[in-house]
Amino acid sequence: MLAIFASAAAETTETGLFHNGWVLIIMVLLSTYIFLKFCSWAKKFQLSGSVKKWVFIITGIGVVFFNILYSQGNALIKETGDWSGATTALLASLAWVIFFAFVLMTETKSE
Repeated sequence: MLAIFASAAAETTETGLFHNGWVLIIMVLLSTYIFLKFCSWAKKFQLSGSVKKWVFIITGIGVVFFNILYSQGNALIKETGDWSGATTALLASLAWVIFFAFVLMTETKSE
């Protein structure tokens, strides 16, 4: 998914830096490292159990919402070739993943 940005995915010829396998592997490894660092940083915070419970519930609803949003984005690509709907769905879901990971990794306050 990371390779779709700045890769000119709509082009028919596979040229450019983001079509290089080594660059894609490095991007995945770097993203994984940054995500793990983010999760270890999030462990320093505390949230109440009820806040975490509500975020989990909203995440369940969000899974359905993001799937519908991405489906509409794919339909827009097929109809007009416009990638904005799918890109918006992807960026919104990635933002929610980061938020959910933060909430998941925080310590639960004892009440």
